Amino acid sequence: MTLEINLVPEFIDKAMSPLAESVGNSAAGIWELTFGSHIKLWKQKQDYQHQLNYQDFVEKVNTKLKEIHPDELVEPSLHIIGPAIQDSKFYIDSEVLRGMFANLIAASMNKEKFKSVHPSYVEIIKQLSPDEGKILKFMKGKDFPFYNVYSQKERNGRLTLMKNFSILGFQAGCEHPTHINIYLDNLNRLGLIQLDSTRFILDHSRYEEIEENEFFKGALASIGHFDNIEKAKGFIESTAYGITFFNSCIE
Repeated sequence: MTLEINLVPEFIDKAMSPLAESVGNSAAGIWELTFGSHIKLWKQKQDYQHQLNYQDFVEKVNTKLKEIHPDELVEPSLHIIGPAIQDSKFYIDSEVLRGMFANLIAASMNKEKFKSVHPSYVEIIKQLSPDEGKILKFMKGKDFPFYNVYSQKERNGRLTLMKNFSILGFQAGCEHPTHINIYLDNLNRLGLIQLDSTRFILDHSRYEEIEENEFFKGALASIGHFDNIEKAKGFIESTAYGITFFNSCIE
C-alpha cells in the first residue's frame, strides 16, 4: 500500500509553473525523508505480525480438529463453515476472536456439537470487541453481580448515576475495563447475556468485591454531592443462546 499525500494546493498544481513544481517536489521529498521510511517499516511489521497471527489461527484450527476422534468427524455445513472461514480473515489479528473462529470451525465438524452450532454465530463474533470476547471467556456461562447507582429525588423520581457497573472488565483482563457498561449493553443486545435488575445474588460477598474496587470507590466519591444515593443490586446471567454460543465458540 502506497501512501499518497498531495502537499500542493490544487490551483498551484494545475498551474504547473516551474516554481510550483519545484515546491511540490521539495515538499514531497521532505515528507519521504521524514516519514517515508518509518511508514514502510511500520507496514513491514504489520505484515509480519499478520502472518504470525494467520499461522497461529491455522495451528489452532488443526489442533482443535486433531482433538476430535476420526469417528466423530462430520462433513461441515457450508452455510456455517463457509462464512466462518471467509470472515475470519478480518479478525485473526485479535487472539481471542481468532480463537472463537477456530472453535466454531472445529465445532461445525464435531459430531457431538455440530447440531447446536447456529449460523448466526459468525455474525455474533463479528460484532464483538476483543474485550467482550475476554469477558465471555471469563464468564464461562456463570452469573456475575453488578450495581446500578441512583440518586433518589422525592419529587423528580430517581436519576441514574451509574449503570450496570461490574468488575468483570478488571477480572477478565480487558484493555478498557471501565467500559464495562458498554460491553454489557452490547452482549445483552446480541442475546448472549441478560441483565436482571429485579433480582440479585444471595451471596453478598460477590457485591463486596465490587465495593472494594478502587475505580468504583472513586466513581462513588465523584458523585458524592448528589442526595440520597442508592446502590441497587443486579446480576448478569447467560441466556440459553449464550450458553450454546459459549460451548461452540469459546469452550
